[in-house]
Amino acid sequence: MRIRKAFVEDSTDIARVHVNSWRTTYQGIVPSLFLDSLDMKVREARWKKGLEDGKSIFVAVNDKDEIVGFANGGKNRSEDLPYDGELYAIYLLESAHRKGAGKKLLCHVAKELKDEGHQSMLVWVLNGNPADQFYLHFGPSYVMEKDITIGGEELLETAYGWSDIDDILSVCS
Repeated sequence: MRIRKAFVEDSTDIARVHVNSWRTTYQGIVPSLFLDSLDMKVREARWKKGLEDGKSIFVAVNDKDEIVGFANGGKNRSEDLPYDGELYAIYLLESAHRKGAGKKLLCHVAKELKDEGHQSMLVWVLNGNPADQFYLHFGPSYVMEKDITIGGEELLETAYGWSDIDDILSVCS
C-alpha cells in the first residue's frame, strides 16, 4: 500500500471510495435513505473542484494501482476549539481495512499540517463509527460531543484532539 498526493484525474476514484465507504461504514448508523441518495457525480464534482483549487488530498493505492482510500485536512473549521489543524476525512474501502492504509493516510495529513505550520490537530468522528477505536490508538484527548443532522436524523459526533501534532508523528515513524 502506498500513499501519494491526489491528482485532478483521481476525482472519480475518490468519489467512488467516498460513497462506497459511507454506505458500508455508516450502515445502521446513518439513515438508509440518506446513504442510498449519495450521488457519485455530485461527490466527484466536489472532489474535482477541491483538487483544481489546490487542496491537498492523499490517496492510498493498492498493488493493482487502484485507489482504495483517501484523506485530507487543513485549517480547523471549529474556531471555538483550541486546535489550529483538522483532519477532515479518512475513508477506506472495506477491502483496505486493517492493512495500514489508515495509519499511513493519517500520518501524511499530520505531516502536511505540521509542514504548513499547524501545531495541533482535531478530528470529528460520528458516534457509532468503528473507526473511533482507530483514532484512540493514536492517543488523542477527548474534546467534546455535538449534535449533527444527517438525513433528517439527529446524531452525535465526538471531537478528539492532539495538542501537539508531534505526538501523532512519533507514532508514525
